[in-house]
Amino acid sequence: MKILFAVILVLNFLTEALAATSLIGGPEGIAAAGKGGMWSMHYGFAAAAIASASLWAWPYRSDLRVVTAVLGTLLIFHTGLFISLSLAGDQKAGMVIHAVLATLSLIAFARRKTWAV
Repeated sequence: MKILFAVILVLNFLTEALAATSLIGGPEGIAAAGKGGMWSMHYGFAAAAIASASLWAWPYRSDLRVVTAVLGTLLIFHTGLFISLSLAGDQKAGMVIHAVLATLSLIAFARRKTWAV
């Protein structure tokens, strides 16, 4: 389970850092500043923030308090995005990625007391 948590942190970082980069640097990102309709850029910075959770938690990945807080946050974040993307129906790949990360987060969250100190 400790390995699963490390995998979740790495996958979360890679997925969300890539999303942040593409959303901030894309056509509706920072280059569109001041032109309205900048949802993409705003979400890009939110993706950067959730990606950073993996980096902040990494040194403390055996501490039950940190594991609980980070997995709870990732569970809510990825579940919410899965629901949002499912309702929109226009980004199947993102929907699947968030479903997988939400499921892994749920499994690790449910079993955290068996491996985190």
